[in-house]
Amino acid sequence: MIEGTNGDEDFTAKLAVVGLGGMGSNLINRLYTNGIRSATTIAINTDAKHLNMIRAHKKMLIGKEITNGLGAGGFPELAAKCADASRAEITEAIRGYDMVVLAAGMGGGTGTGSAAQVAQMAREQGSLVVAFVTYPFGLERSRKLKADWGLEQLSKNADTTIVIENDKLLSYAPNLQVEKAFELIDNVAGNAVKGIADTISMPSLINLDFADLRAVMRDMGTAVINIGMGQGPDKVEKAIRSTLTHPLVEADLDGAKSAMVHVTGGTSLTIEEATRIGEGVTESLDAKANVIFGARLVPELQDQIRVMSIVTGVKPIFGSAPRMSEERAPAMALDYLGRIL
Repeated sequence: MIEGTNGDEDFTAKLAVVGLGGMGSNLINRLYTNGIRSATTIAINTDAKHLNMIRAHKKMLIGKEITNGLGAGGFPELAAKCADASRAEITEAIRGYDMVVLAAGMGGGTGTGSAAQVAQMAREQGSLVVAFVTYPFGLERSRKLKADWGLEQLSKNADTTIVIENDKLLSYAPNLQVEKAFELIDNVAGNAVKGIADTISMPSLINLDFADLRAVMRDMGTAVINIGMGQGPDKVEKAIRSTLTHPLVEADLDGAKSAMVHVTGGTSLTIEEATRIGEGVTESLDAKANVIFGARLVPELQDQIRVMSIVTGVKPIFGSAPRMSEERAPAMALDYLGRIL
């Protein structure tokens, strides 16, 4: 042990996942309930009733003098005032973390209105700020207008904003019941957030550290996330194909600045297989793009490989999600979504 330290913990980046509003708090509840070990979970809301139902390491009701704990009513401007009114408490709650991951649903009140303020507070204290947000369904016209406003404000304050488009995700499984559809969105978002945290906090076959992550996410704008899987004799090829054909938002990759690729597999996963996947997933990127790559072994996965790819500095293209055919949809839901989560 180096003199003056407390062991390995002095060299481990401190991460916080902050859920804002209903969607963000639900994600925090899922992460906490599933026993996340790589980050502190913090739930922030203007709705006291909903917040009381959430389990997290820290919980905070903001703007209670303004809304009396009854929520922002779908008005992001009101939520922004609540965040400003609770600035001192929020700043104290997120103090001391090297990285703050924000989670929110764009298009509503609290998440949309408070995300930019919380991102600004985190950056002011030196944290790397990565926002993870969902974009409304195409039919939610008024919510899309709010979401566009929220994303514009957030992009001014977060280092990287990762967007999941609800329509795009559900185009892979269009026959899901409404309740299952929202559960699916929570599952994918939760797994992606946990994946980022675990990537730099857990021992890996090929390690990624916080400096690597910061290099590809500091001041990088909007990002697109792809997740995929493979299993069986040709699992490497399946994993590459699955990842490339399942973006959670379409994006123009021209000018993409950097990418992070992380591969998780059972104990049989080899460095050669992991490297082939990393090369295949990033093959279309510019030769000058900064790509970082890591791989981790999880015995429970056995023969399965899971891939998470995040490409930064891209321009999202909303509203391009095609409806999948009735014949293909059930198989896709089972093979891709049902087994990856």
